[in-house]
Amino acid sequence: MPAEPTSVDEGRRELDVRVGLGMFASEAQLEQLLAISRPVELEAGHVLHAGDSPPTAIFQVMSGEIALRAPDMPTWEVAAGGTVGFLDFMRGRRHSRTAVATTAASVLELDTTRYRDYLEDNFEVGYRIMSQLSGAIISGVISSPEAGGLLSSVAVPHTGSFAKVELPMVERLMILSRMPAFAGATTQALANLAQSMTETRFEPGELVAAAGSSSSVVSLLVEGEVALELPSGLRVLRAGRDFVAHLEELTLTPRLSAVTASSALIVLQIEREELLDLLEEHFDLVMTILGSIAGEQEKLNDVEAAHATGVGTDWK
Repeated sequence: MPAEPTSVDEGRRELDVRVGLGMFASEAQLEQLLAISRPVELEAGHVLHAGDSPPTAIFQVMSGEIALRAPDMPTWEVAAGGTVGFLDFMRGRRHSRTAVATTAASVLELDTTRYRDYLEDNFEVGYRIMSQLSGAIISGVISSPEAGGLLSSVAVPHTGSFAKVELPMVERLMILSRMPAFAGATTQALANLAQSMTETRFEPGELVAAAGSSSSVVSLLVEGEVALELPSGLRVLRAGRDFVAHLEELTLTPRLSAVTASSALIVLQIEREELLDLLEEHFDLVMTILGSIAGEQEKLNDVEAAHATGVGTDWK
């Protein structure tokens, strides 16, 4: 029977927090993280959490390997630098997989309730996680053999067109409420977001964003179709109501893809600084965006695991 996790010394704990988490901008934030985390040692075979159990902890893997397993699905392998339980926590659901240490492992354990409080107290940390995780996901998506499927989107049926009229505020609110990134936000948060956005239109063939550029705005597609030109030369079409350039809209690094209007476009845009102000005011926006990002990470995980094991998966 695997041994129970055991605590390690305080010096190791601080080092693990500094190296493993790193999502703090001050010593005060570091102290908060130290108060809600503990390094533990696991033996091979130890179950961190069972599938369908409520998420009570997030585990940052410092060394060793953890497998996340679910019936009829490819296994996710998590090694040093990865996290376990984070996606379920962000999506606000019970664990979708059972997590088992496949080797002896060192992990940093964080209580989910206290970690959520930490994020709410430090909204800018949530924004950094949002931006860095989006960047890591989009890099993985673009380099994936399934990049076309992961980046494409399907047009959402809607009655009428706003091609000849300005987008009414009530429609802005409805559109935002149905986008995955904002679906869990409060009505007040969505109303403030809608009021802060600027309607922008592009003609067919017009460049929306250049590869290598760092945009000061986040863009949402309301009507029309865009083409993403990937570094590989692959051209992917996106329609429907979603981020114009997938999660690249949330990254702070230069864009990897170029975005061109393949039809007349209606886009809602918000300055990053204004979005940051709204995240500070409405923590529910932080959590719903993070939940949406977690969903994209899951799709990428499934694709990578399927290619590694040869087990098929329905990731769409």
